[in-house]
Amino acid sequence: MVASVTSGADWCKLNTTSGTKGQSTLKLSVSTSSTTDRTARISINIDGYSPASFEVTQKGTSVPQTTEDMEINAKVDEYLREMYLWNDEYKTLNLDHNKGYEDFFYDALGSMTTNTLDKKTYVGSDGKTYYNLFSYIQLLPNISSTRTTKIVNKELAYSFGITGITPISIGTQAENTIYFCLQGVYPDSPASEAGLKRGAMISLINGKKINNNNINNFYYDILSPDATINYTLTEDVVEGGTITGQKEYTITSKATYNNPVIFSNVKEDIEGHRIGYLVYSGFEAGFDQELFNVFKDFKNKNVTDLILDLRYNGGGHTMSANLIATCIAGTASQGKVFSSLRYNDERMAKLNNKREDELFAYSSYPNLGTSLSAGSLNLPRVYCLVGNGTASASELVINSLEGIDLDVILIGEKTTGKNVGMEYEEYTVRNNTYRVVPITFQSYNAKGFGEYEKGFEPDILMDETNPYNEQGVFYIHKDYGNNEEPLYAKAIELITGTNPAPQTRSAVVNTLDGKTYKLPAIFRPGHDGMLMPARHAE
Repeated sequence: MVASVTSGADWCKLNTTSGTKGQSTLKLSVSTSSTTDRTARISINIDGYSPASFEVTQKGTSVPQTTEDMEINAKVDEYLREMYLWNDEYKTLNLDHNKGYEDFFYDALGSMTTNTLDKKTYVGSDGKTYYNLFSYIQLLPNISSTRTTKIVNKELAYSFGITGITPISIGTQAENTIYFCLQGVYPDSPASEAGLKRGAMISLINGKKINNNNINNFYYDILSPDATINYTLTEDVVEGGTITGQKEYTITSKATYNNPVIFSNVKEDIEGHRIGYLVYSGFEAGFDQELFNVFKDFKNKNVTDLILDLRYNGGGHTMSANLIATCIAGTASQGKVFSSLRYNDERMAKLNNKREDELFAYSSYPNLGTSLSAGSLNLPRVYCLVGNGTASASELVINSLEGIDLDVILIGEKTTGKNVGMEYEEYTVRNNTYRVVPITFQSYNAKGFGEYEKGFEPDILMDETNPYNEQGVFYIHKDYGNNEEPLYAKAIELITGTNPAPQTRSAVVNTLDGKTYKLPAIFRPGHDGMLMPARHAE
């Protein structure tokens, strides 16, 4: 006997295809039911007999098959019900688990009304008001990471190595040019290797002018590429306030580690001061050793004053914020509260409604397995350069230091106002890993203050794009540590009594009726925020 499937072979297979004459057993394997009926025909041939056949029909079923989106949505739903700061309202939502994982997450939280601290409004280039959720979900890229510390890895991310962009319109309403002025580049990145620097005025991208129709796409693609992309950037070279020529740079995004320690130096013997300067773009705990090395260098050089540049720092790991704040305050921070956390009502009830305190990490910093005394500066004050991109863990540093009466002097513009943080969790579903990062706590300092959702107002108000309030002027970003850099020069003046900026300002470009576009700061999933691993309620 020889048996075979003559139709329907994609879902019906024979386990036995031959046997002896007489009585034999035929075994079939079939796939999971589809939503419609389907039929397969089985043919049997026996020597000396005419061929025979029969049909096998599988009835359709209306039971939906479980998709990857449904599986991750179920896990996310369970996590939000337990951990989300506004879980009372969340539990009342009518949720559709069949949605794609991003739509499921953002539609649910975006539809809520009690989670106002999770939403940040901004005015787009079209003049309309929008909001961003601080909470996010992320499909992690299938690129490896390198473990360099005990708790947190350095993480690879696709990047050109450009830290940020200030879009600027120069000209008149009838005829203008939109530029991307680079806020900075990461060390050893594609951008830095190509020769791009802070302050480069980019006028063309792949030979195209930036306009109102493509500005958002170019902005996001340059700052947050999700794959390997090639771009040709054309810079208009500005000298003495006028354009003198052009340069072209061809750069390719790649998976890279972006070191957030952008720049550091010490200026010694300035009016009796030794001034440390640190530009820090994100609280990346994987780079804590590099960060701590800067503070150890400051201590070895007997720094008397510190300028901490957080203008473009949207936050990151709270443990790194603790490291910076502890090194600044030094022994004055020992045994004191760095941050006090309030969770949702269910979790707080299990803590007898007492906020959970996190102390300054002077004696022991777990992520490096060491005391922070070697980088302890014992300063009575710190000068922070800030702007509307200064958020979350950056604001946590400011608030925690003010909580122990350290004098924090803010120079720049009002900060974002993000007084809430996230505990993240990762789930592997099938072949993919997802990171869910919802708002789960509000942070307070040692004095119990945590209501800074409207941002911290600067002590010295200065818009770095027009620091001297001149009509129709855009002030091009100068290199970090350059005396022409206005916020930096103002900090030096507050420390020494003398402003080092030259009288002639070579970085000025006349904008006529131009304006600076207030596009939203790029929020980098997995990097920005006030982040810590999940601590589930017991």
